[in-house]
Amino acid sequence: MGRRLVALLLLFLPGFAQKAVRVVAASDLQYALPEVARAFERKNPGVKVELVFGSSGKLYAQLTQGLEADLFFSADKAYPELLERRGLAEPGTRKPYALGRVVLWVDRRLGLEPGPEALKDPRVTQLALANPVHAPYGRAAVTLLEHLGLLRRKDVPLPGLAKPFPLLSWEEIPWERLTGGVEAYWDATPLRQGKPRFAFVYGENISQTAQLALAATRVGLLALSLAVHESLSGAGAYWLAPLGSHLPLEQDYLVLKGRGRPEVLAFYAYVGSPEARAVFRRYGFLLPGE
Repeated sequence: MGRRLVALLLLFLPGFAQKAVRVVAASDLQYALPEVARAFERKNPGVKVELVFGSSGKLYAQLTQGLEADLFFSADKAYPELLERRGLAEPGTRKPYALGRVVLWVDRRLGLEPGPEALKDPRVTQLALANPVHAPYGRAAVTLLEHLGLLRRKDVPLPGLAKPFPLLSWEEIPWERLTGGVEAYWDATPLRQGKPRFAFVYGENISQTAQLALAATRVGLLALSLAVHESLSGAGAYWLAPLGSHLPLEQDYLVLKGRGRPEVLAFYAYVGSPEARAVFRRYGFLLPGE
C-alpha cells in the first residue's frame, strides 16, 4: 500500500482526522482574520480554521436558512442580536470583538488630497460604497455623507414607520427596505454639483467595494482595515472619518447554536487573546476595553 493511500486512510480513522472550525465573517476581516486563524492553527496543529467572507446582512440571512457554520463575525452587532432572539446562537457567547472605522480612500492618480472636500471635485464622478441594504459599512458610508451635508434625505413615503423618514435616527432607518438605491431616498445634489456626471457604484460587501474603488471608481468609502493593506495603501491615500460622524460599526461575534465543540470554543476564546487583539489593532480596529 503506497504512503499517500495510507495517509488518506488515516484521516478517516478516529483520532487522526483534522478538526475544522468553520467561520463566516464580515468582509472587513478578510486580511485580519486569516492572520488570527493562522496563529491559532500554529498553536493547535490538529485544527483547521475555514473562513468564508461576505456582507453581514447576507450572511445573517443565509444562517437563518441553514448555512453550516460554527462562528459568525458581524460588522454590526444587530445581526448577532437577531440570531440570539431567534434561538440560533449558543447562549452567552455573543460579545464584541472590535469597532470598525470608515475611511474615504482616493487613488493617487487623481491628484486629490483625501478628505470631504475631495468628493466635491469635478474629477470625482463615481463613488464606491457597499450596498447599504445589507452591508453595515454601506450604512455607515451613507450616514457619513449625510453628516457631511453631501446627502439630504427626501420625504419619501415608507409605510409602517412611526415617523417621517427625514426624522428617523440612523438606527431607526429600515435599511433592508431601501432597495431603490441611495438617490431614491437621499438628494445627492451637493455631490453632483459642477460635475458632468456622478454615480454611486455598489459593492455586495466592503471587500468587493474596495476592489471597485481600486479598479474602477478611484474613490470609495471603505473599511480602514482594508485601506491599510498594501493592495490599497500603495495605490492611494485615505482620510479617517471621526468617530460619531456615521452610524457606529459595533462588531460582535458568537458561536452558532449546537456548535460549541472544544475546538470551536478554543478559537472563540483565542479571538480575545493578546495575540489576536494585536492583529486587529494593527488593521485599525478599536478594541473592547481600550
